[in-house]
Amino acid sequence: MDAMSDLLRTIQLSASTYICKGGQGHWNMQIQYRPQGIFHIVVSGSCYLREGGHADAIALQPGDVVAFPTGGVHWLSDSPEGQKLEIVNAVEVPGDDGLMLLKVGDVSAKSVAVNAAKIGIQVGEMHHPVEQLGTDSEIAHTSDSGETILLSGTLSYDSSIDHPFLKSLPCFIHASTAGARHIDGLQNLLELLIETCRNGYPGSSLVTDRLIEILFVQLLRAHTSGKKQTDGYLAALSDPHIGRALNLIHTEKNEKWTVETLSSAAAMSRSTFTQKFSEMVGSTPKTYLTNTRLMKARTKLQRTNQSMLSIAEEAGYNSESAFGKAFKKHFNKTPGELRRG
Repeated sequence: MDAMSDLLRTIQLSASTYICKGGQGHWNMQIQYRPQGIFHIVVSGSCYLREGGHADAIALQPGDVVAFPTGGVHWLSDSPEGQKLEIVNAVEVPGDDGLMLLKVGDVSAKSVAVNAAKIGIQVGEMHHPVEQLGTDSEIAHTSDSGETILLSGTLSYDSSIDHPFLKSLPCFIHASTAGARHIDGLQNLLELLIETCRNGYPGSSLVTDRLIEILFVQLLRAHTSGKKQTDGYLAALSDPHIGRALNLIHTEKNEKWTVETLSSAAAMSRSTFTQKFSEMVGSTPKTYLTNTRLMKARTKLQRTNQSMLSIAEEAGYNSESAFGKAFKKHFNKTPGELRRG
């Protein structure tokens, strides 16, 4: 296991997937800001995307993937002109507390629809819940109809965790199965996603959500390598020296790393290692090591019945009292309060 894998488990990354359908006529869909991620995959047809704060729209074709890891507001429409359509309805998706607020413009032929058991929204002049899309018939037989099918959804995580990984997430990622934005294996992954949605076999919803999580990791890797970042947490994960230290910290079991042993493993002097680590990660190696141990302890308190003393010792503390004070300072709760909660 590496640092990113451990972090994704720690923040409890999860995905919820929907199918959005744009008709042949003019349509416009606005997705409001939310504190966590949103993504869209163009399955068939085409559409235009405009980010909040940008005047120009981006043309999207089948195989294009766009993601807003931090949940930025954006618009999807059938054409550049569709971006100018006036909003008719605005309905918050029930059951997810602002998960996706859709504002849908004029729809002349077929409506924009969202497929999810818990979702019902009003579209255009219609004043009843939107029909849910089927699996095979809706996805498989629309490629020549002029309609647009999007596999869309949300990425959720425990935003209560204060970690530089979450703070370094990019606002927008655009990838494609073709051209300069190509990601190795993206086409195969998208084909598997679409096939899973088409078949609708038992467990397909769970499989789809797991595949979306894999896609998110691939998008982050592509973003990091494409931007060739030299600072920030995502760049630190890819750095041959700091990245190795982060992997060692997140996979720590019995080693009990120190700044000295980490700098040695990273093949750097202690002073150089500490300076570079602090610049890229945003905290000193010692602080990051301590915080990571406390995060792991938090997870164990929430998800296991392991004894308090055992968790304290694994976090590097000789007593429950010392562990409790450090834990309270970091999370503003005692270990006992967290476990009872």
